[in-house]
Amino acid sequence: MNRDEARARFKDAGLTYGNVDAASLQRLKELIDEKMVASGLMKGSYRCNDKVKLQGQGKAQFFAGIECHAFYFDKREAVSFNQDGFIGFAGWSDDTNVQPILEGFVAWVEELEHGQ
Repeated sequence: MNRDEARARFKDAGLTYGNVDAASLQRLKELIDEKMVASGLMKGSYRCNDKVKLQGQGKAQFFAGIECHAFYFDKREAVSFNQDGFIGFAGWSDDTNVQPILEGFVAWVEELEHGQ
């Protein structure tokens, strides 16, 4: 899967930033973290940071994000929901290391889509 496919999955599910609140963002972090741990990437040290970022509502000053870390870095973007509507996925990452993030994101989209 690539980043554009994940963004399309969000849109195709009929989701909007209105679906991104503190509880759903926390669940997204949990799902991504599970995928990171299971991947064993980065010498098994790939994890989401504990805190999620959420500010504003709708598009007015809205930003939401989850950061991650590994043995050689701290506080890098995992997922960001930007005010302009762009959903970012680990812009620092290559196509391999972004996979757990995309997999967790798509699992989250499916949960929201099915009302779980």
